[in-house]
Amino acid sequence: MTMQRVPSNDAQNEFHFVMDQVCAGLGPVLITGPRGNAVLVCEEEWRLLHRKLEALLVPAMRDSTLDQLEQIVEAHSSGSTAHD
Repeated sequence: MTMQRVPSNDAQNEFHFVMDQVCAGLGPVLITGPRGNAVLVCEEEWRLLHRKLEALLVPAMRDSTLDQLEQIVEAHSSGSTAHD
């Protein structure tokens, strides 16, 4: 998955712009800094990922969930914004 990379100083100075990009569906942003890196994702994407990860704890749902996660990663890799 290719993410836009933004230095932490730029992300801090242009936070609302970066957040608007993420919320507009342009994908997550990798914020890089001297003390470590972080990824900014939209709330909808975070909730989706959280639900998928919780489902991995249920053995009967694991295979189906892994297939769906692969589809999400492929969609983001190809530039699509589809979530399901």
